[in-house]
Amino acid sequence: MWEIIELGVINFEDAYKLQIKFHEQVKQGDTNKLLLLQHHPVITLGRRTENSHLLISKAELAKKGVDLIKTNRGGSATYHGYGQLVGYIICKVNKFKGIHEVVSNILQVVNSTINEFFIESWVDTDNPGIWVGNELPRKIAAVGMHNKDGVSMHGFAVNINMKLDGFSLIIPCGLNLPVTTVSIEAGKNISVEEFKDKLITAFLQIFE
Repeated sequence: MWEIIELGVINFEDAYKLQIKFHEQVKQGDTNKLLLLQHHPVITLGRRTENSHLLISKAELAKKGVDLIKTNRGGSATYHGYGQLVGYIICKVNKFKGIHEVVSNILQVVNSTINEFFIESWVDTDNPGIWVGNELPRKIAAVGMHNKDGVSMHGFAVNINMKLDGFSLIIPCGLNLPVTTVSIEAGKNISVEEFKDKLITAFLQIFE
């Protein structure tokens, strides 16, 4: 059983406070939560971030209107902005054979949703995310999770129709490879709402 909560556009810190709130509720036995949202421009730093992954100072980021926040999720640096669908999964991981199974399910959900737009994408389990292209791989979605007291936090981010210039401020996920969007790969504009509707269907099927 899942409760799906759509938060619209929200800054990272407010969304994180909601994650903490829902984490405690799920820990106490409440329904698992899927939070779906977009963030105001922000760079988040995961546990594997190295100093070299950030290509600009915090002061310079502030001038550009981009926040910088350290997090407890897995992975390295990533950028969030308008036109990107973010999903946070708050669930008891033992219902899904542990956090690795949760991550695997998320990758399957996102990949299958991208495929519905006639895009050939593939899953990288070593650096959890979704890619397109073989000769020059391009990252289209990222996954980073945290398991606290048997309940997951954080989740995924899919580039739908966002501007990609924010990624030039970092080495995305610590990998010096390009990023792309669903709209670019589909050859037409795909809205966040259209993608979100299809993702919810796939999510409920895979996380049943």
